[in-house]
Amino acid sequence: MDKRNHLSVNSDKITIIDSDTASDDTTAITLASSLGDLKAITVVAGNVDFKNEIKNALFTKEYLDLDSPVFVGSERPILNQWRTVEEVHGKNGMGRLTDINPKSLPEPAFAPDAIISLAQQYKGKLEILAVSPLTNLALAYLKEPSLPSLVRKVWIMGGAFTRGNTTQLAEFNFWTDPEAAQIVLNAGFDITIVPWEVAEESAMVYDEEWNKIESLKTKKAKLFIEANAVMREFSKLKENLKGSVHPDSLTVAIAHDQTIATERKKFYVSVETCGSSRGGMLIDWYGLTGKEPNAEIVTRANREKFMELLISVLST
Repeated sequence: MDKRNHLSVNSDKITIIDSDTASDDTTAITLASSLGDLKAITVVAGNVDFKNEIKNALFTKEYLDLDSPVFVGSERPILNQWRTVEEVHGKNGMGRLTDINPKSLPEPAFAPDAIISLAQQYKGKLEILAVSPLTNLALAYLKEPSLPSLVRKVWIMGGAFTRGNTTQLAEFNFWTDPEAAQIVLNAGFDITIVPWEVAEESAMVYDEEWNKIESLKTKKAKLFIEANAVMREFSKLKENLKGSVHPDSLTVAIAHDQTIATERKKFYVSVETCGSSRGGMLIDWYGLTGKEPNAEIVTRANREKFMELLISVLST
């Protein structure tokens, strides 16, 4: 009997996950592949050394026995000189997992080209789970300006209201490539953004839940524990948090079950590209710019529903 029968699996939900593969990205891939039809994993510069990100994506694909091909994208942001954060995710980005030697190879096509090709193949049906810096998607749009009309939805994990996790204002994904974020936000996609603070409030796995996941003893649960262990320690010791935060997984969960997002509002959103506030998300809360909203922002999420879905998937 298929253990997924108790899950609400939507085989008609066609997705790509765009990932700087490390720690929580692997959990997001687990969710996306368990809950819908994941057509591809595209890799972009971000969390850790780019070669390790590629290995991590291939490893995750093989570990979960997925058919989803891996496409290599941009190994640097459009303009910014950024830094990787191995201190958060572990030396290779996979926490306590050190034997990362995938047998498969990535596909030959460049990830932005793969995004365009899949968008054309599944016109009006493809949803992009953008849980990383937005470089690949921006490059795809610059090459194919009709892309927003081909893609059904873009789900972005990025930005912070005020509590930046990389600078005082900026969240890591937007900070790594703010030019790409600005391009994507103004391209005309149907966008929903899940900011850092919403994840911090609604996607934190506390000790009791961590122990419950560890006790599941399934293959998926083991991957979750091992891949996220270093991030959890960093969050508790360096950021004074009470658990590990899983923004990428929350974004994928909301894309699957939109009732997890209990409050959503549409605004005109832009990203600062200069100075000490570079990467900061600028929200036109009061309509001061006179511009029409270009994104929906999740402002509140149901933590209990998220945890129920996460544990349900990891139980299989």
